[in-house]
Amino acid sequence: MNTLTFNRNEVIFKQGSFSDCMYDIVEGRVGIYTDYGTEKQQFLADLDNNQVVGEMSMLEYYPRSATAVALEDGTVLTEITEDELSDYFRNKPEKLLLIMKQLSRRIRETNEKYIEACRAVYEKNEAERNNREQSEWLNSQIDTMCEIYGNYFYY
Repeated sequence: MNTLTFNRNEVIFKQGSFSDCMYDIVEGRVGIYTDYGTEKQQFLADLDNNQVVGEMSMLEYYPRSATAVALEDGTVLTEITEDELSDYFRNKPEKLLLIMKQLSRRIRETNEKYIEACRAVYEKNEAERNNREQSEWLNSQIDTMCEIYGNYFYY
């Protein structure tokens, strides 16, 4: 396992890239972004010590879903390759539970966003069907969803 050090604003990995490794954050903070460096950039998460990043791409061997960027000078990461994963978990079994908690939290947050989106679509449909004005909440929800997710329809 390699130990890597990054300075503030240094890219750790890029959205869309493939990799067979994940990173254990030993010191510092890592920001997770979609569309990093573009006008569509969205900040998703701020991760710090004892969290892992990049596990989804490594486990599934899918392209990275976001870009990871060091948020502080002296951000130290341990790089764990797929080949080293069993030894890593054997030596640090608490990390397996940590990853499971992170994935569970992401699924829960995604479910909450999905339910809100379904509610907004339902209320918009009901308002149009009954020829009534859309509420401020509904207009706000739709505007926010279009702002955040609208760009994904153009890929």
